[in-house]
Amino acid sequence: MYGKILVPVDDIESAGLALTNAKDLAKATGASLVLLHVVTPDHPLVISDEHVAGVHAAAAVVEQAQQDESVHLANQQSKLQAAADEISAEGVSASAEAVLGNAHDEIVRAVKDSGADLVILSTHGRRGVSRALLGSVADEVVHDVDVPVMLVNRS
Repeated sequence: MYGKILVPVDDIESAGLALTNAKDLAKATGASLVLLHVVTPDHPLVISDEHVAGVHAAAAVVEQAQQDESVHLANQQSKLQAAADEISAEGVSASAEAVLGNAHDEIVRAVKDSGADLVILSTHGRRGVSRALLGSVADEVVHDVDVPVMLVNRS
């Protein structure tokens, strides 16, 4: 039924229910899991050098921001890999990838690049004004991928 399941994880500590659902489904279907964490840059101009072209930013500030992002990305990769290792120890093939970018864009890219045929995504369950102001990555992903998406409310 499913061969590869993508599980975007924004916070490994609060992704328990999504990971549990993904692991159980993978065990039942023989699927492998791809855990994905997207680090959103603190400074939107510091994704890569090409994004700062034409912007009058001090080179030292940009360099420090890039170093900070690299350290944060490495820390998140380490946490995600530990979760993937725990899942693998339970008999489910799991890999981990932490990337820098926009959550929606990177999830859509990962679906295509990994060949995932299901996405299991946890949601914050925001409603009303907070949802309108903060948007919903889950809504965007549901509309922009060509595979089924299972939404798991954290609460």
